[in-house]
Amino acid sequence: MKNAAITILLVDDEQDILEFVGYALKKEGFRVLTSFNGKDAIEIAKKEIPDLILLDIMMPEMDGIE
Repeated sequence: MKNAAITILLVDDEQDILEFVGYALKKEGFRVLTSFNGKDAIEIAKKEIPDLILLDIMMPEMDGIE
């Protein structure tokens, strides 16, 4: 699969959304990473360097705009 080389980081505070969107992306062959908040997402992004980050705007602690 050509999409396997593409890594996407999903960031959302709702587990259902992470599972649903993550499943759809994995089904298309993408490598998917997930995080429940902005602070953890920053750490994951530093280590993994994703090709794309999809994030929720309204999250506790650190919102998507920050």
